[in-house]
Amino acid sequence: MVKNIDGCFALAQARKLGIKQMKEIILVTGCHRTRSWTNVAFLGGEANAEASFGVKAFPGPDASIDVRFSPGRIMGAVLNHGPEGKVR
Repeated sequence: MVKNIDGCFALAQARKLGIKQMKEIILVTGCHRTRSWTNVAFLGGEANAEASFGVKAFPGPDASIDVRFSPGRIMGAVLNHGPEGKVR
């Protein structure tokens, strides 16, 4: 992180992501070892920000994960999610 923070900050500014200071960048690790993931980032200054999503796991030999979210229920936030459906 320390080695690449300047590049991350420059990229965030070039893409106009609203990052004004380096301290606004948060390092998250571990996604490469998960079967599925969801994250929500709330934008600063949004008094009524909200995000709503649900996850259902189906265990067994054909294990799968179903992530559902309503774009209309995400305000002042950015929601991303990784693989779903059959896992491994």
